[in-house]
Amino acid sequence: MLSQFRGLVLAENPWGESDKILTVLTAEAGKISVLLKGGASLRNKSAASCIPFCFSEFVTADRGGRPWVREASEIESFPRIRKNLELTSAALYICDVAGDVCVENSDESEMLQLVLNTLYALDRGLRKRDEIKAAFELRTAAVCGFSPDLVRCSECGKSEAEVMFLDVMDGVLQCENCRRRQNSLPPREGHSLLLFQLEKPLLDVMRYVCYSNAKKFLSFDLPARYADRFYDYCEKYLLCHVEKNFRTLDFLHSLKAMPEISVKSDRKENDSAGTEK
Repeated sequence: MLSQFRGLVLAENPWGESDKILTVLTAEAGKISVLLKGGASLRNKSAASCIPFCFSEFVTADRGGRPWVREASEIESFPRIRKNLELTSAALYICDVAGDVCVENSDESEMLQLVLNTLYALDRGLRKRDEIKAAFELRTAAVCGFSPDLVRCSECGKSEAEVMFLDVMDGVLQCENCRRRQNSLPPREGHSLLLFQLEKPLLDVMRYVCYSNAKKFLSFDLPARYADRFYDYCEKYLLCHVEKNFRTLDFLHSLKAMPEISVKSDRKENDSAGTEK
């Protein structure tokens, strides 16, 4: 039996001597695994459409209980990302997160659209890489059901203040007065407290990312003085709730110690473009 669907390749793993197992994110069936026969061979015509963060049209056949790729044609491969090590690493991390939070036999249309929009923004350079990454992390929490409640204080209901506090583990806001009152009480047994201090401009950005239209979640105005905390808070919030570390994220962080790599790469690319002209 043949099946046809569109999907984003999240990961590939070797299988046997020349085959590969692909993890593909689809809108209707969620995360699925398919076999790419001869995927390690350059002669496989579908191989170029079956690499990580490639969005493709698939035709699969199901024999022996495992679907295998009969045909695959590329819809979007985000080529600019692949020319830059930091962007490639960010894209792999994004796919890694999606592979962790998405499940099989589930409607993952919202998550698929989020990943595609994020990769598009990276590919086109619509915002700084760290801004895109952070917004993706916070929006992922919202899509997957562990969004922080950023609307009002969980104790008194106050929605606006110069400073609010986000209880990361409970995912709730507290105003300064309620936080002060909470500090006077004995700590709850088994509750690990991690607080983020959110001044109003930073809280407004996080509210926008969580609650805005899915197509416009990156259209926020981030004041420069809050940028580093925004990056840090979004990453920590997601990691706390998925309860997992990602090797792709560790590698992405390691690249910050080697900024000359991307600089030299960009220079070479600019020099090549100038020569072609």
